[in-house]
Amino acid sequence: MCGICGIFGRNEPDTLEAMLTTLTHRGPDDSHVVTGDDFGLGARRRSIMDPNGGRQPLANETGSIWAVQNGEIYNYRELRARLLERGHQFATRCDTEILPHLYEDHGVDLPTQIDGMFAIAVWDSSRKTGLLARDRMGKKPLYYHQRGDALYFASELKALLKIPGFDRQVNLEALHHYLSFKHVPHPLSIFEGVSILPPAHRLIFRPGEEPEIQRYWEL
Repeated sequence: MCGICGIFGRNEPDTLEAMLTTLTHRGPDDSHVVTGDDFGLGARRRSIMDPNGGRQPLANETGSIWAVQNGEIYNYRELRARLLERGHQFATRCDTEILPHLYEDHGVDLPTQIDGMFAIAVWDSSRKTGLLARDRMGKKPLYYHQRGDALYFASELKALLKIPGFDRQVNLEALHHYLSFKHVPHPLSIFEGVSILPPAHRLIFRPGEEPEIQRYWEL
């Protein structure tokens, strides 16, 4: 288990560090943050794939595309071999590193190429585009909150409570479902303004536009 969090559309390193601190229990082996003019990505890691070299976030060769992942990509060896044949270069043996390279080749259709249990985030600096995706069965969680021109996201809802000025208003519809079913169905969460990305869906973020939420797989 690992924990990821990030911000699309703003550079708020202090907020990102506070969010990441709440996820320490998900990844006790390592913690790392990468920020740019209009994004930030953070990861708490339980080091399994390439323990010494697979520190997240990870980038493509030019550093224009960054990615983080919670989970495991089962077909990463086949994908890595295919990417190597196409001329991509890798610095680690970590499955997460294939994500920015797959994005170079497939763009926002990246989730259709991977098999596994995952919650991923990718930021494309050249196109100012952020991508979130969740695995087909929803094994790995991914919450998000939009505020103005920025999108905040994390593996656990409590990380989003670290956003300055976050208003902890209970979502009464979600509470109704929880009392009825002992479960809050997606895309609701127990707090107003926070959603969980449904299984087999992707979210595409571009500054100044409403996020696009799309199903990428059908049973």
